[in-house]
Amino acid sequence: MSRRRKYDWPSLFQEFKDSGLTQAKFCEEQDINPNYFSLRYTKHQQAQQNAFSRVEVSRATSCNNGAVLRLSHGELHFDSNTEPEYIASIIRAL
Repeated sequence: MSRRRKYDWPSLFQEFKDSGLTQAKFCEEQDINPNYFSLRYTKHQQAQQNAFSRVEVSRATSCNNGAVLRLSHGELHFDSNTEPEYIASIIRAL
């Protein structure tokens, strides 16, 4: 079994997802200890679920003095009549 560096694992996990194979079969083909792969894969998935999103809230004149919530993948526009509690609940959900 060959040793892998820490930075190799994310690309290996993507390879696994793209392969459509079971973990056992993938590990057999890659000459990886299946127990160790499972441990690393589980920790990787947990870290992905616990990742934070950057949120930036600003006032926007182009949105009738509403608010714009800028995310890494897009923007949410709220008009000036939107309840602050509603916006806060969206931010908490992120």
